[in-house]
Order: sequence, then structure tokens, then C-alpha cells
Amino acid sequence: MDERSQLAARREAIARGAGFHGVLLVAAGQPIPIAGTDQSHEFHAHPDHRYLAGLDVPGAVLTLDPFEGWQLFAPVPGIEDRVWVGDGVPLEELAARAAIDRARPLAELDTWLERRRGEPMAIAGNHDILHRPERYGLAPWEALEPDVHREASEHISQQLAEMRRTKDADELERMRAAGAASLRGHVAAMRLARPGMTERQVEIEIEAEFFRAGALRTAYGSIVGSGPNGAILHIAPSNRDLRDGDIVMVDAGAEIDGYASDVSRTWPVSGRFEGAQRDLYQLVLSVQEAAIADARPGKEYRELHLEACERMARGLVDLGILRGDPASLVERDAHALFFPHGLGHMLGLATHDAGGCLAGRAPSDRFGLKWLRADLPLQSDYVVTIEPGFYVIDALLRDPLRREQYHDAVNWGRVDGLAGFGGIRIEDDVRITAGEAEVLTAEIPKQIDAVEALRREAIER
Repeated sequence: MDERSQLAARREAIARGAGFHGVLLVAAGQPIPIAGTDQSHEFHAHPDHRYLAGLDVPGAVLTLDPFEGWQLFAPVPGIEDRVWVGDGVPLEELAARAAIDRARPLAELDTWLERRRGEPMAIAGNHDILHRPERYGLAPWEALEPDVHREASEHISQQLAEMRRTKDADELERMRAAGAASLRGHVAAMRLARPGMTERQVEIEIEAEFFRAGALRTAYGSIVGSGPNGAILHIAPSNRDLRDGDIVMVDAGAEIDGYASDVSRTWPVSGRFEGAQRDLYQLVLSVQEAAIADARPGKEYRELHLEACERMARGLVDLGILRGDPASLVERDAHALFFPHGLGHMLGLATHDAGGCLAGRAPSDRFGLKWLRADLPLQSDYVVTIEPGFYVIDALLRDPLRREQYHDAVNWGRVDGLAGFGGIRIEDDVRITAGEAEVLTAEIPKQIDAVEALRREAIER
């Protein structure tokens, strides 16, 4: 099925399954202005809008009327807009891309809604259309007297989340392309980084390769943490120099045609993992490989996470960092001192894609589960990340309450000797299949020998 047919099929499924006889609005969202400039933050259409319309047009609104079917309303640049930002894409071309018979100027949406005054309405996509209607050229909602059905809106959004879990062939191809672009960026970092370079300079090399490989943007803000900075889970690259003896944790992914890649790799500045670095890296890698091998249809992602936690705990006991029975340590969440986040998340049109939790399941408030972003049984053609990690996080390990709570579970003398270690995260994008999982980012080196070989190239230049 080509992209146009796929878009039409998605919309037909939503119209069929909505159980709602009224008007549906699915807004792309509006750009967020940057104060003191004539520019806005980089625009990213709401994933539900992009999923149904196939477009990334600021201010566009997809509508469904039970009598007229689907229509697209999109801004038409005026003379002043054309002076500053160009002519934009003609409405006829937008209609063709979206597989819709006709696209209409956004300026007509107000009249279109006025004719539907008092009809039931559902909202999906970006809800800024409710909070800032004037940015869409609409009168205040009070004047239009809409009958917004909250339950119908939530139901349609949930329906979209469930549909987006399963990736079709076209989506998978885009995600493979994103993974291929990420390969180039990560390999460039391993080949080029030298002592004295800054985290920011490493980021530049990574992202330049993403763009050369066809990405128009990164899937999220790139993370580069060297030395102790590697223990800060979402640290922004800084001007800290890479130093001999450091390990560097890089979490960066390219985006292709709206679809994200999300990859983490960790490597040694000096060219070789030494001592505890090598032992802990091999532990994280073995936990990740086991989780990937166990990822299959019907497997509960929460169970996959807890099994990874127990493997991590067992390895930390073997290395003299934790003390006790691994299963009991996980029940107490002692492992979360070093592996506080979840094993991964859904991936697609968003980095943390829709549908991560099965309807009716509530997030846990347990220390070892509160940051788990996926809680559902896996199915064929879901794409998830699998990303265990080990971190020496001062905020957790120097907290007096936690030191008391886990006084018997942690070899605190050994842990204090790891101060400044940083963090290790290894993350791949994994497609669930009826057989062995497909790792979309498998070509990005992660085995110790392969990583060290690339690092030697950098050091020997």
C-alpha cells in the first residue's frame, strides 16, 4: 500500500471506530515564537496530525464532518509572509500529499465552524486550538458555543495511540533510514573524538553526519556526557573537555520524514575501557542483549524491564557493588540506585511515541518503576527502544535517606570509590517480529572490540 492509500486507510479507520457523530478537529499546532526575534522554535507537527495527514505544516487543521468527510485547512501566506518566509506549499499540492480531495485556506475554518454551531465536537492532535484559537484565525470559542465532548476526544486520541503502535512497511523503512543516519553520526564521534575536544564539539560532528545522511533535524536534543556528566541522564552537551580516562555517553538520534531514531553508545576517550569501566560496560551490554533476545510478541514490556533489572542486580552483586539476593534487591529497588530509568519506550513519530501504556494501566510510584515509559504486551511490528544503563549519580548515592535505606544492600566503600565514574547506556531501536527481533540500529558498533578499534583510529591520527 502506497503512502496516500495508507493515509486514507488510517482516516477511514478513525472515522469508523470513533463512535462519534459530530465534528472532529485534528490540529498540527502553531510555532512557538522566540522572544526578541522574528523567528520561532523549530516546528514539529503534532504526531497524530502527521499520522493522519502526512504533513508537517504549521497551523494546519484536519477536520472530519459526518456529511462532508475529511478536509484539510492550511494557512495561505499573505504578501508580508511571502517576503519573509516564502510562498509556502500550494494548497493543491498539500491536498495531493495528504490524499484529500481538496485543501482549503485556514481563513475559511472560522466560517466552516460557524455553520456547525452547537454540533458535538471532538478534539485530537494539538489542543492549542482550544487554548489559543486566535492563532488559527478563529473567534473565541465562547462565541462559537462549541459542544466539546471530552470523552469522545479522549477515546479518539486513545484510538490513535493504539493504531500508531504498529508500524507499517513505509514507517519501518523511514525508521531504518533514520537508524542509518544515526549510524553515521555515532561512528563519526567514535572515530573523531580526541582528548581536549569538548562535548559540544562532539555533538557538532554527530549532527553534521545526521544531516549529510538526509536528516532534516535530530529526533531530540543530543546528549553528550563525558566523565561525571555521563551520569546526568539528559545532560545537554557542554564545553567540558574530554579527558584521558573518561568514558563518554552519547544519546543521539536522527529523524527522517518525521520518524525518530534513538540510540545511545558509550566509549572511552583514551581508546580502551579500563578496569571497572570494562566490567560494567560488559554487564550493561549483556543485559541489553538478553532483553533484545527476549523481546517477542506477547511479552509484557514491564516483565522485560524487571528481568533486565534482576540481571543488572546479579551482575552488580558479582562485581561487589550490591550485596544480597538479586531478586530481593530488585523487590527493594536497590538496583535503581544505579539503573533508575525504564528499559525503554515506544518509538515512531515521537521519540517517546504514543501508546506506551495499555489502557487502564496506571504508572507505578515505585522507585524502580516510576520512570518506566512502556507497560503493555509487545506485538509484531511494534518498535521499542531497549536501553539499560549503569550510572554513578551523586543525587541518589549521596542522599542520606537512601544510604540508610540501603545500608545493607550496597557496598558503600566500593561505590564511593567510583565517584566521578559517569554513566554507561547502550540503546538500540528494536522491531518486534514473530521470530527474532529486528534491531534497526544493529550496525552501530557496541561490542567492546569494535568500539575500541574505532577509538584507536581517533587516537592514532
